[in-house]
Amino acid sequence: MDAYESYNAILHSGNRSLYQIAVLSSMLIGGALIRYDSRNWPLSASVRYTIIAAAAIGSLVGCAIPAFFAGGYVGASASDYLLSPKTVLGGILCAFFAVALVKRILNISYDTSDAFARGGCLMMAIGRLGCVAQHCCFGVPTDSSLGVRFGDGVSRFPVQAIEASLMFLLFAGLYVCHQMNYFQNRRLFILFASYGFLRYWLEFLRENIASEWLGIGFYQWIALSLFVVGVYQIIARTKRQRVLGKFQVPAAEATE
Repeated sequence: MDAYESYNAILHSGNRSLYQIAVLSSMLIGGALIRYDSRNWPLSASVRYTIIAAAAIGSLVGCAIPAFFAGGYVGASASDYLLSPKTVLGGILCAFFAVALVKRILNISYDTSDAFARGGCLMMAIGRLGCVAQHCCFGVPTDSSLGVRFGDGVSRFPVQAIEASLMFLLFAGLYVCHQMNYFQNRRLFILFASYGFLRYWLEFLRENIASEWLGIGFYQWIALSLFVVGVYQIIARTKRQRVLGKFQVPAAEATE
């Protein structure tokens, strides 16, 4: 059995119905949380839903398009499931740029990023459970006691379950930050930086079914891009808040 036949055996041994239920549930639950967290935006309902719709459409496009440039098994099978999610990394980045574009077109300067942090993270965590069910995004062979079998007779790292667990932990952290209003206007980019970092290293435990450039896997390059965007935005926004803070009038002085 060659590599592609082995990969096909793994994918066909999974439960696609459970995968679809997990993906649909992630969209509904995560989307509902995003809608809830956006309720206090000082924007009209139509503008608010336009921004959320831009994120949704951008994520769907961003999930699908990279597969056609990934090479390897992913590139060869990219058109088999055209509308199904292929990489959450591309979805996150494309959603971010889609919202930025729409806000520029509508001339909106209000920062909407925090509202996407909790829901986006929860969406990713639940969606990854679907990968556990379908056996996609499977790990490399291992002799470890942690190994699981996905249909090709090879014991593999349960990288999907590991990632799902880490994402639920990250969601818990973001939930606390939201409740305590920590890291205002930076929580989404904490998600970007954290997931980009985690995903880069998790790729070493995942079977490489795409191409490599300069010894680094295709999805690792996207993970690094997400990490860089997240770190840049955190630094830039922190500096901006410090500068603005210098010009704020203390409450005691303002009442005099």
